[in-house]
Amino acid sequence: MRGSSVGLCFLALTIAHVTEIQARWVSNHVSSICSTWGREHFKTFDGDVYQFPGMCEYNLVSDCHDTFPEFSVHMKRKENDGNPTVSYVVVTISDFVFHLSKDVVTVNDLPVKLPHYQAGVQVERNAVYIKLQSKVGIIVMWNLDDAVMVEIDNDYTNRTCGLCGDFNGVPVYNEFLLDGRKISPIEFGNIHKVHRPNDDCEDPYEEEDVSQEQNTCEEMLHAETWSSCTKLIEPEPYIQACVQDMCGCTNHSDDFCVCSTLSEFSRQCSHAGGEPPNWRTSEFCAKQCPFNMVYEESGSPCVDTCTHQDTSSFCEDHKMDGCFCPPGTVFDDISMRGCIAQSECQCKHGKIYESGEVYRQEREECTCFEGRWACESLSTPSTCAVEEGSHVTTFDGKDFTFHGDCYYTLAKVERKDDSSPKFTILVKLVPCAHQEYDTCLKTLKILLNNDRNNHFVFLMFWFSFALVLLW
Repeated sequence: MRGSSVGLCFLALTIAHVTEIQARWVSNHVSSICSTWGREHFKTFDGDVYQFPGMCEYNLVSDCHDTFPEFSVHMKRKENDGNPTVSYVVVTISDFVFHLSKDVVTVNDLPVKLPHYQAGVQVERNAVYIKLQSKVGIIVMWNLDDAVMVEIDNDYTNRTCGLCGDFNGVPVYNEFLLDGRKISPIEFGNIHKVHRPNDDCEDPYEEEDVSQEQNTCEEMLHAETWSSCTKLIEPEPYIQACVQDMCGCTNHSDDFCVCSTLSEFSRQCSHAGGEPPNWRTSEFCAKQCPFNMVYEESGSPCVDTCTHQDTSSFCEDHKMDGCFCPPGTVFDDISMRGCIAQSECQCKHGKIYESGEVYRQEREECTCFEGRWACESLSTPSTCAVEEGSHVTTFDGKDFTFHGDCYYTLAKVERKDDSSPKFTILVKLVPCAHQEYDTCLKTLKILLNNDRNNHFVFLMFWFSFALVLLW
């Protein structure tokens, strides 16, 4: 009964052993992350690494401080070709239930398309992860296979419960102690079972076994290539997790036996600020990426694209594993051609434009250049008018009424280049002869080069005048 037992291989992972090999506390956000991976491994917020092979639905972490918790995260594993994988993750925030599975994401039982934003919660999916992030201070990431990570704000210190522990900063205590006695990881895990109607699953029990896989796992994680990581994260809990994985494998050539724990150690190294090696090969723990993207153990999750070319420059998110564009390229999020040189980026405005193509609007001409628009204003005619001697319309289209009895400057135009004119237009407004309360336009005077000795005078026999400038 592999699904309901755990082999305590080579060294029994008793609570004393958990105490001895707890993950080293580091001054980074590793201490606010809980994770589960592989066949049955868990790391609490406080750094304990333990094994629990339960296949029921369990409370991974909840806000247990208040009567009405702000959030909860549940998960369930299932067998997939002999290897356990996460079947689904359920995140409840206030009155919203987000059910995450490989095929569909639902909110309160209604399917939604990703990316999805609702009630301060954003759910998105990339080539490797589904990520849920909430304003209440929680991030949940699932690699759609065996690994789930939960990161919470420090506001929840000493407020959580579940398989992730109480987040009090003290390993072991309150997780593996119950009423003053030490309890095993199996007993601790069974406490957090979520009881569902008609859910028939067995609680796991402990079963001892013996193995000689210790040396293999030690050689891998103590290799020089992992030195950046072992300086930040104590490798011993992950060596024991690796041993447990190999104990449970019927075929030791199966990558899953060791890949899941190596992957988790690599993720924890990135969270701690280390630089994990690119340890995968095409024959060992290989990962496939879409398009021409490449898999990296530690890269920026903020991807530069044709429409957002500077995203990585302002990224504050910590590095993580995933599929990334090779250096010198950006992701084409317009025509979805994969990773391309920035010079090949297109632009979009209603339709797709190639680099160098132009679109015009009423007062603007824009040219597509490497995914960005370069726009310039176009010369358009502007009109200033005096109508019926007192109604004025400005070049900007503003209307007002003015009654005058003098010369007024209608427009004064400065030269924009050597070939352009420079002139001033004056108008003389006077009271109308036969209409006492009206104003008439009597004289129009144009001064060339603003020279009063070089001008034209027009005596007006009509009441309206319009000046049109092509500028």
